[in-house]
Amino acid sequence: MKKITPNASLGKSAMLVNVLILGMFVISIVCLLNFDKVNIKLIHETPGYEMAFSELREVEKPRRQAQADVDYYAYKLDTLKQREISTDKKKAKEQIEEVERTIHTLAAKEVELAHVDSVISVQTILFEAIQVPFDDLTKQAQSKKTTFKVMLWIMILFFVGKVLFFASWTYKSLLNLRITSPWMTKSISPFWAYLGWFIPGYNFIKPYMVYAEIYNETTYILLDKNIIQEDKDTNSDFNLGLWWGLLIMSALVMPYIISATFFNEGPMFYKLSHTGVAVTAIIFWVFYLVQECVLILRGVKMNQILFENHPKFDLQ
Repeated sequence: MKKITPNASLGKSAMLVNVLILGMFVISIVCLLNFDKVNIKLIHETPGYEMAFSELREVEKPRRQAQADVDYYAYKLDTLKQREISTDKKKAKEQIEEVERTIHTLAAKEVELAHVDSVISVQTILFEAIQVPFDDLTKQAQSKKTTFKVMLWIMILFFVGKVLFFASWTYKSLLNLRITSPWMTKSISPFWAYLGWFIPGYNFIKPYMVYAEIYNETTYILLDKNIIQEDKDTNSDFNLGLWWGLLIMSALVMPYIISATFFNEGPMFYKLSHTGVAVTAIIFWVFYLVQECVLILRGVKMNQILFENHPKFDLQ
């Protein structure tokens, strides 16, 4: 004999995880705003840092040539000194004059190199005054960004866990409907309660179709058997559509807006209020999770009524 199985614990578990999801999402948004506070300072300081770095590179450019000149004349001087003095007075005089010219030129090149080094030293000091706080801001931004990502991944893991609880609950609900209503065997197969969430493309609509069928068919069966006298939820299609629309907005649209606002220096970064986007994201998640909990509560209640009135069904 087939039996209607109670599944309230799975639905309630999904609701409990929803509370954890909301908590982790709020924590993630707080971490995101902390990152954003540092990141805005970092972006503001970047042009000054890049200009100082460019100026330092420009100052360093002449040094390579200056050093090459010093090395060349130092080598030339060593070579001239190693030559034997010619016995010819005229040639000997020319050799001595060339050595003196080389010594004079080397001294001038060394003065030029020392001047270049002094300019570089001054520019390096000026650059370090900008680099040290800039590097500190960069480390802070990276650290806070990492914290945000960790919190976000924990929230995503909670969300996947909620999906598994929700899918298990709807899977058992579909099995119960197949027991109470033979025509349901030609409807949505129970395995879609799981697969519908994870197959790309299908997951845009299939979970909604699965739960809408459970929601509406359970109501119909209870009315048909006179177990309930009226459907108190006269706006079930609207409520189901609202639930799914809020999920799409919360899980798909808002992440894109958050990414474009906080992590890309585009129009949304400069034109949108970052705090406003963060608050809007929280509001969407609150409404989505509350709406889902309301629907789960109603579904759990209908399943309990179905289970308590199983003698009214032909469960052969």
